[in-house]
Amino acid sequence: MSRKAIVSKNQIIQAAFDIAKVSGKNSITIRGIGTMLGISTAPIYTQYKSIDAIMEDLITFVNSKVHESTLKERSINAFLNLGVGYLDFVIENTIIFNDFFLTMGNSILDSNIDNDLYLEQVKKNPFMSDFSNDQLKSILYDMSVYTYGLAAMICTKTDVKHELRHYQDMLEKTGNKLISYHLYSSGKYESVINKILDEFSKHIDIREVLKLWEY
Repeated sequence: MSRKAIVSKNQIIQAAFDIAKVSGKNSITIRGIGTMLGISTAPIYTQYKSIDAIMEDLITFVNSKVHESTLKERSINAFLNLGVGYLDFVIENTIIFNDFFLTMGNSILDSNIDNDLYLEQVKKNPFMSDFSNDQLKSILYDMSVYTYGLAAMICTKTDVKHELRHYQDMLEKTGNKLISYHLYSSGKYESVINKILDEFSKHIDIREVLKLWEY
């Protein structure tokens, strides 16, 4: 008697993700997942009773993949890494983003803004520590709107080769402007500038720099 195939939920969801990445979520079927895994549909039904149940776990899996990408260290700026990571996922998974974020109402605006882990990520930047949690959430929200717009643009311009570095530069420039605005509007600009100068003076002798102006 042949040995019965065993498959885990993780294998099923990964196979569903791989199908959606190439052909879209509407192409996901239990038979198609079985073909992807090289098994019949019977082992899949021991883990999931329906395709709807698979889709529920797939949505969670997609969100976790986005989250994982935003926490990767791509620069020394922890705040910048969030947006760059998001767009990196979009560039690599355009069809996934279109199906699960543009058409299902499941966006960065809904799922990420209140995430304490993202707040802690932003706070790693010492010059953001003067902001309150509410102010940081406001900054994250504003930047999320901009990032989401870039992501939508990436999905609509399918005939263009999207370079992550290009979008990183855009995010950095816009983020700096946004932070400056919040610093001015909250009256914290002077304290942050003093902090920057203090850090600067720890590494460079200001007196030596001033001497250069004498020549």
